[in-house]
Amino acid sequence: MIGRSLSRAAILVALTGCARAPDAAAARGALMDADRRFNNATAERRTDGWMDFIAEDGQMIRSAGTITGRAAIRDEMGKTFADTSFSLRWEPLQSDVGAGGDLGYTNGRYEVRFRDAKGNAAMRTGRYLTVWKKQADGSWMVVRDIGVQDAPPPGQ
Repeated sequence: MIGRSLSRAAILVALTGCARAPDAAAARGALMDADRRFNNATAERRTDGWMDFIAEDGQMIRSAGTITGRAAIRDEMGKTFADTSFSLRWEPLQSDVGAGGDLGYTNGRYEVRFRDAKGNAAMRTGRYLTVWKKQADGSWMVVRDIGVQDAPPPGQ
């Protein structure tokens, strides 16, 4: 009798644990969707679109240093998007989530268009890694964003 009760308890615990385990495939898909929405919002609404996806304690890691917090990030991106020739587009290529299902990343390629110091149209490309954290409401917010620019084309 005790053995049967323990077996049932073990099965119940195992099933309960499985039911709570995050669906990694669904979470990876949700991250890809979030990153695509982030790209579209930024293309459409520039600084405001960018900020819609930045967590309160978010950081942007750049070659010039790390920018921390929504206010500092808004200020930096506001300066960037003040240049009306500047555009930023990206495409997520991969995503993954941790075992807990509340932290994950996307990575992909980006393209920046702008006018150079001589007023000529210019373009740069690069790779990025964005770390996302799932919020209490189920949405994903950016906690870290890192971009690495490709080497400029020969002659530039």
